Amino acid sequence: MNATLNHMRSLLLVLAIMGTGASCGGAGSTPGSRTAADELLADDEDPADVAPPGFGLHPGEAMTFEVSLAGVLAGEAAIAVGEPGEVDGRKAIVVTSRVASAGAFRWVKLVEDTLTTTIDMDTGLPISHTADTQFGPKLYHADNTFDGAQVDLAWHKGDSDLRHTHYDFRDVVAHDAHTAMASMRTWDGTDGEVRRLYLVGGRRIWKTDVTWAGRETIATTMGNQATIRFEGVSTRVTPRLKPQNDKKPPRTFTVWLTDDGDRAPVRVVAHTELGDVLIELTSYTRP
Repeated sequence: MNATLNHMRSLLLVLAIMGTGASCGGAGSTPGSRTAADELLADDEDPADVAPPGFGLHPGEAMTFEVSLAGVLAGEAAIAVGEPGEVDGRKAIVVTSRVASAGAFRWVKLVEDTLTTTIDMDTGLPISHTADTQFGPKLYHADNTFDGAQVDLAWHKGDSDLRHTHYDFRDVVAHDAHTAMASMRTWDGTDGEVRRLYLVGGRRIWKTDVTWAGRETIATTMGNQATIRFEGVSTRVTPRLKPQNDKKPPRTFTVWLTDDGDRAPVRVVAHTELGDVLIELTSYTRP
C-alpha cells in the first residue's frame, strides 16, 4: 500500500502527457532531427522525436480526478488554469495542480502534492514553479526557475537548510509537469508516432516517450466518449540525460482523452507493481 501511495507522488508526471489539441506552433526540433541530448543516449538506436514546445492550456479551465486501486478510492487530483497576465514584460499564465491521498488510504498515510507553475505563453515553457509535498511526516518545498535548457532548483526538506541544484539540458528544452501537458496538447499525431519530453519532477529528470496509439470509443463516468489513446513510458535519467543505473523499472501508463476541441483527459491507467492505478476525470469546465 505504501508503494502505491508513493506512486501517487508522481501522478503529475502521468498527467503531464494527458492531452493534445490543435497545433499552436512553437520552436523546437523538427521530426526526425537528432539533438545533442539524443547523441548522449547511447542506448537508443532509434530515438523518438523531441516534442516541440507550444501552448495548449485554456485560460480558466479546471479538471478534477479520482484515483482508485482495485476499485477502492485512493486519491484525488485537480488542475486549474488562471487568466493571462504579465511577468517581467512577458505574457504569462499560472497553472496550479494538487494531488492527495483520499478515503481509507488517507488514514494509512497523508500524501499531498501541490505544484504552481508560471508559464511563458509565447514559448509554452516554464518561467518558474513552486512545489510543496507532504508524505506522512516528511515535508518538501522547492522554488525553481527555468530558462530554456537551464534549470535552477532551490529546495529544502522540512526544517533543513536551503540547498541548490543546477541542471543544463543543453540542446533540449526543460519542462515541468504543467508545460509538458501543454506541449503535448499541441500535438496532432498519427498512429504509431512517438514524441519525447524531458521533465523536472522534484529533483529528478524524467525522459518520457509517448506513442499515439489511435482512436477508440470508451465508456466513462460521463458516458461514452470518442477518445484518442496514448501509451507512455517514463524513465529516470542522469543530469547528462543518460539512463539512470538504479535498476528501477520504467513507469508505464495509458491515457485516453476526448477526441474533440477540449481534448480533456477522461482516463489514465498507471501500471504499478501492485496493479493498475485508475485515474478518472470527474469534472471538466472551461469558459
